[in-house]
Amino acid sequence: MGCRPSQDQPMRNEENGPIIAFSSVALAAFVAVALIHLAGAFTPVPTELSWNPITLAIGLATGDPWPAAASWLLGAEAVVVIAAFAWWSTRPVSRTAEASRRMSPGGKMRPAMVDARLTEAARLHPEAKGIGPGLTIGYAGDAGTKAVIQGWRECSTHVWGTGRGKTTTQVVRHALEAPGAYIMTSNKVDGVAEVLAARSETGTVWLFDPQRIWRDSHRPAMVFNPLGIVTDTVSAGEVASIFETSSAPSAGQGKGDAQFDSQGRDFLAWCLLAAAKSDGTMKDVLRWVSSADFMEPAEVLEPAGHKGPASALKGMSAQPEDTRGSVAASAQRMASALVHDELVAWSTPTPGVPVFDPTRFVTSKDTLILLSQDNAGSGAAFVSTLVYAVFTAAQQAARHAGGRLPVPLVADLDEVGNVVQLKQLPEWYSFFGSMGIVVSAYFQTRGQGMAMLERTGWDTLWSAAAIKVYGGGSDDTQFLESLSKTIGQYDAKVRSSSTSRNGSSRSVQTQRRDIMSVSELSELPANRAWVKTSNGGGAIVRTVPWFRDRTINARIGETVDRIKGQTSGTPS
Repeated sequence: MGCRPSQDQPMRNEENGPIIAFSSVALAAFVAVALIHLAGAFTPVPTELSWNPITLAIGLATGDPWPAAASWLLGAEAVVVIAAFAWWSTRPVSRTAEASRRMSPGGKMRPAMVDARLTEAARLHPEAKGIGPGLTIGYAGDAGTKAVIQGWRECSTHVWGTGRGKTTTQVVRHALEAPGAYIMTSNKVDGVAEVLAARSETGTVWLFDPQRIWRDSHRPAMVFNPLGIVTDTVSAGEVASIFETSSAPSAGQGKGDAQFDSQGRDFLAWCLLAAAKSDGTMKDVLRWVSSADFMEPAEVLEPAGHKGPASALKGMSAQPEDTRGSVAASAQRMASALVHDELVAWSTPTPGVPVFDPTRFVTSKDTLILLSQDNAGSGAAFVSTLVYAVFTAAQQAARHAGGRLPVPLVADLDEVGNVVQLKQLPEWYSFFGSMGIVVSAYFQTRGQGMAMLERTGWDTLWSAAAIKVYGGGSDDTQFLESLSKTIGQYDAKVRSSSTSRNGSSRSVQTQRRDIMSVSELSELPANRAWVKTSNGGGAIVRTVPWFRDRTINARIGETVDRIKGQTSGTPS
């Protein structure tokens, strides 16, 4: 499935002046020779005119006849050349192009370019025949056609303001470039048709859409049972923590009680473990939690060999009534997603509905599209658990393969702050790339990331990302100041003059200035993004929406239109 990035839509050249100057002189000389021959047709001369500009110039300089009309034609050419030079000298220079040149002198971006990435890909994944160089972020270089690539051992963190094109310029491209399994998350329909078109001929497309964001059908398109990954106390605790995070009060709504939340999380975890060990369903979990039934799950767990959780449940049951009620209330809040039948239906085995297997998925070329909205009845708990299940299976598959997946798994966690509530993300970023698990997490603002991960978690995620991308559209001064400092400064030559009785004087001083100021970052032009790579190189790149890329548009454009024209987007 891997493919080389498209090279369409060149950017205006801003930095190879010597090449342009040489080319311009050569072109002017060729035009001059042609004009002299044209003049010879109007005002013939007795000698033959050479087409070699050097020979012709020597001949005319040593006395060969000069076509009279040539004076007028060459004079007109001189006027055009002077006007063109004047325009070129005074044209407005792109501030972002100028800044990009200052960011990475000495070819620091080359390790992130196509040739280096292809070499790296062949070394990391020798068995993945035809694998592409990686995931395209944007285009840099002299003409804006040199793709900047996220490699197969790198995770990225993105901050893109609303309407800046992260889905059209990043996600859709990555769906086409992913060589193996691919995951997309979102809270809206944007990009779904495009990803369906990009992946429809590559394996099975799994669509998790319990809130009917894309599909207008009450019947589940797939089933994923969270209990399938609950095998012991650790996994039970992980799933319970995901449900807790997804149900946590938002800012301004207060915080829970540490004691009761801890016991409530344990209560939910042991109910999940009991349901898994008794071939139960999420409905059983809801029944136990809602009725504050500590004893029935304890009676299930004890004969199954889980005496510790069983004893803990019995201890909770023996607590004072008020304490039991507070513990149960905390667990009920964490399990609130289970109240919604339309969500639970996607976790309950149903005849004729395919069951999603994370273990099979991670070594396939299948696609998983996860949709959820951040509102009442949010499916974030289920989506987050599903992503957790896939990433856990990917880690296990990588270990079995010697430490790295034979074919990379690509995950575009679009709208991650709204859809995927995984506190483990910062920790995973430190080693996922080495396993061939290539994750891109997209946030609308830094504040959204901090709300999800808290300050320490966000700082860890941003620091651990091998590729950092800012797509513009932010007015977070603190965040932009940190970017400006990361980008660095340059030495600006400042000329000054003064006049006194003794005459005038001029001086040149050097000042340290920001390569990009906070205001310039805040006002980053459309279809531009700042990229920082793991080797220290940085650049302002041109981002190209998929529909403006001739290659991609030809590949999926008609299919996208057909899918959008259908009343249901249910994949087969």
